[in-house]
Amino acid sequence: MYSTKISEWELIPSSFDVKYKIIDQKLEESYDYCLEWMSEHSKSFYFASRFLPNDQRRSVSALYAFCRLTDDLVDEADPGTSKTELNNSLDELKSIIIKLNQGYTSSNPILQAFGDTIKRHNIPVHYMHELIEGIRMDLNVSKYNTDEELDLYMFRVASTVGLMMTHIFLDNPSPETLERASDLGKAMQLTNILRDVKEDFERGRIYLPKVTRDLYRVSETDLKGEVTNETLQKLIEFEIVRAKNFYARAELGIKDLPPTAAYTIKVASKVYGEILNEIKRMDYQILHQRAIVSKLRKVIIATKVRLEFLRKI
Repeated sequence: MYSTKISEWELIPSSFDVKYKIIDQKLEESYDYCLEWMSEHSKSFYFASRFLPNDQRRSVSALYAFCRLTDDLVDEADPGTSKTELNNSLDELKSIIIKLNQGYTSSNPILQAFGDTIKRHNIPVHYMHELIEGIRMDLNVSKYNTDEELDLYMFRVASTVGLMMTHIFLDNPSPETLERASDLGKAMQLTNILRDVKEDFERGRIYLPKVTRDLYRVSETDLKGEVTNETLQKLIEFEIVRAKNFYARAELGIKDLPPTAAYTIKVASKVYGEILNEIKRMDYQILHQRAIVSKLRKVIIATKVRLEFLRKI
């Protein structure tokens, strides 16, 4: 298990030549560590990533692990750690990212692999800084008032991940392709929000915007129970439509990716979108149970997407 204490993440200057660099054994082990972490903590992404070329798959795993590490800086901090200390840790992580981009490496396996990924794929540093600011919002903001506030949060914590992945798949992605990647991030994050309403509420967080809750006459009390009432169901139906609109726009950008990446992202998108269908199947009772896509259903989705791609060849 890696340490979540920044003070233990030694940074070491290193030469980096992406054209000729030979991955040493230690770096290979760091990538293996990231793959293992993705396998343990995100079954859907790990499942979809199996169809990528090995180098891209390892880079995606390093990106995933970095996102988890950033989350854990706040979520896995020692009890009693003040908000000021946590904010300082996030500031320090932003500085570490700049160092990694300058060619430093780290004793932390995730940072070592991710630093290599940043340089290998020329991923803009400002995406990582936006991601860190999204984690800061989770630290300092517990409720959202408007769609615009929520969209900013979703861009920071999820769209940035899609943008970074696009740089892993393409050397010079177009602005339009990046915009569609941003849409997919928002689609997936909104799906997460709808799936985890009860869990988030128990943590003191409400992501569903107040203006929308007021429109559908959903009170905070409605989020406390075990049964989804009629007003909350209507709100969920509305947000599902919004999420599906994001998925539909994202579909346009998937066509810009190389075939293996396009297939992988299409599978991930369909698997994640299936959570919304599962919410409908369980009659919107998200306060009573968690919407989960079974392994069999994932295989069926992957097979359908595969057949769709083969028909286009």
